[in-house]
Amino acid sequence: MKDLPLSSYLSINSETGTVYALSSLDYEEIQEIQFQVKAQDGGSPSLSSNVSVTLFILDQNDNVPEILHPSPPADGSTGIELAPRSSEPGYLVTKVVAVDADSGQNAWLSYQLIRATEPGLFTVGLHTGEIRTARLFLEKDALKQILVVLVKDNGQLPLSASVTLTVVLADNIPEILSDLSNISAPVDPQQQLSNYLNLMWSDII
Repeated sequence: MKDLPLSSYLSINSETGTVYALSSLDYEEIQEIQFQVKAQDGGSPSLSSNVSVTLFILDQNDNVPEILHPSPPADGSTGIELAPRSSEPGYLVTKVVAVDADSGQNAWLSYQLIRATEPGLFTVGLHTGEIRTARLFLEKDALKQILVVLVKDNGQLPLSASVTLTVVLADNIPEILSDLSNISAPVDPQQQLSNYLNLMWSDII
């Protein structure tokens, strides 16, 4: 838009001086417009004067939060995290990271755990996105925990996005990682982890 002539997105009424926008102005593309207006009378000879005008564009909440981590696997499955069964309350499992292209309060993000296999087992930091254990793991807790985290901005009409994570409770994480390192194919470590856990889940489900 910055490369377009001013007349392509602004016009002025020659009689009233009212300035009109000819199209929507996006704050993410342009924050202000500076131009000059010339006022001229109909006398003979005519007299005129110029005034400089700065038009400030206000941000609208028009961008949905973008989740950067965990990034969804290429095969469309959920992100996989590991947590030791011996974890103390407050153990950091992972962190949901998101950004918003809007500005000001429209870009302020909050995080909320909206669904969990075991309610009360995990918490999500309201402003940090950190997923932590809320209590000790019990024998009855399922090995495979599904969490859905909602990320919401602070616009007047808030926009949101969600991400689904799978947390696997493991008695011996180093042993699992060691087993993964011995798998020759596929080469992608994330795919190795997915394949390993899929084999483990087949015994759980």
